[in-house]
Amino acid sequence: MNETRVLAWNTTVQAIGKTISTALGVVVVGLMARLLGQEGFGMYTTAVAYFQVFALMLDLGINVMLVQMLGEHAGDKAYEDRALSATFTLRIVTALIFLSAAPLVGLLLNYPWELKLALFAIWGSFFSAALNQIVIGAQQRHLKMHTVAIAEVVGRAVLLGGVLIAWAWGWDLVRISLIISLSGLVNLLVNLLPARRYASFRWNWDMAFWKILIQRAWPIGLSIVFNLVYFKADALILSYVRPFTEVGIYGAAYRVLEILVTLPFMYAGVLLPLIANAWATQDKSRFRNLLTNSYTAMTLLAAPILAGTLVLGERIMVLVAGPDFASSGTVLKILMLAVAVIFFGTVSSHAVVALDAQRRTIKLYIIAAILTLVGYLVFIPLYGMWAAAWLTVGSELIVAFGTTWISLKISNTQLNLAPLLKSLLCAVAMGLAILPIKNAWLPVPILSGVLIYGALTLLTGTISRQTVRDVIPFGRKK
Repeated sequence: MNETRVLAWNTTVQAIGKTISTALGVVVVGLMARLLGQEGFGMYTTAVAYFQVFALMLDLGINVMLVQMLGEHAGDKAYEDRALSATFTLRIVTALIFLSAAPLVGLLLNYPWELKLALFAIWGSFFSAALNQIVIGAQQRHLKMHTVAIAEVVGRAVLLGGVLIAWAWGWDLVRISLIISLSGLVNLLVNLLPARRYASFRWNWDMAFWKILIQRAWPIGLSIVFNLVYFKADALILSYVRPFTEVGIYGAAYRVLEILVTLPFMYAGVLLPLIANAWATQDKSRFRNLLTNSYTAMTLLAAPILAGTLVLGERIMVLVAGPDFASSGTVLKILMLAVAVIFFGTVSSHAVVALDAQRRTIKLYIIAAILTLVGYLVFIPLYGMWAAAWLTVGSELIVAFGTTWISLKISNTQLNLAPLLKSLLCAVAMGLAILPIKNAWLPVPILSGVLIYGALTLLTGTISRQTVRDVIPFGRKK
């Protein structure tokens, strides 16, 4: 199986799993939004944003660097076992320290007691996710992403069942947060148990390896620290200067963003060990081919999502969260611009890691963080969630443009603009085509858009016949 097909297969499996888990996640968000209301959902949004700050600081770039190092030493089982077990041990220790501090610090903040207690209840979700990231790194290395997809679906199913119980019994935010932690634990276990057959997660206090890992990862970690400033500070600042009802409206739309952007990160997770190996072995032609094809793939996915949301944003949010969150649809339209940029920029940020050029991105993240944080502090008190949404778009544009420029320059890669522009034009045509039927039963414009966009990409040659042959072996002789 060639690399294009490997990427396509793993991404397709993830996409199927993600479609199912996203559908479950949308139902969960809808139930929670209706159960908690704008104010309660606003407190939930604040709790998640607050905890994610600690979770991102915990990462320190270790997840991405582990995948790169495994790709560089592909086929070396002894090295892989050492790397995985040592990293898993390090993550357990650091997660206990960083994540346990989060709810304790939260007691000192000027938040309602219900929100403070929810921070303790949701701790298990973030602890499980922190460990799960290392397990997923092993599965990316072995191209076992079907297990990741299954685990996410099972975890979401458990969460849905728990939220349905909460709905029936009228449970509050704290008990719902406990359910979220339980679903995270289930997700981890479903991932970890089969992964133990081909990867080592034994206790390994290997300080020598930790030193190497951290020395290589710290530029990414520093970038992540600045990244969290512009990626998470919006909801936290909004919670301090605006009512929790507005935080809830913004958070409902932002939750859709968070669900969607997991797809490019999963794709890039599979891509990273391949391009890291290509660059490490000086196979630059293979590197450039993988990189340019990935930009095309991400644009093909992002363009119709953006166009469809610009037409159907309000109706989507009413369906997801209920009539009280109709104004979230307008926020979603703005945030979907950021989603499209993230789809493209995720490939670039992972390419920078494969090129071992993380240090060159530090200034970029510092500039983005400072500009965005100043914008948050100045404009969110004045314009609330609208400022938060537009500044999110701006920050993602800065980072995506910068990392793309760095990755293309270092790898001496020419970006093939033709399929990118064709994808955008097909998406615009799709959006215009479904505009007259936007008020029909929602599946009608959505399914029509999918069919129209698919047909246009084939008719315009946006997806080449060679790519189709690489991905789907029609009549290929064995």
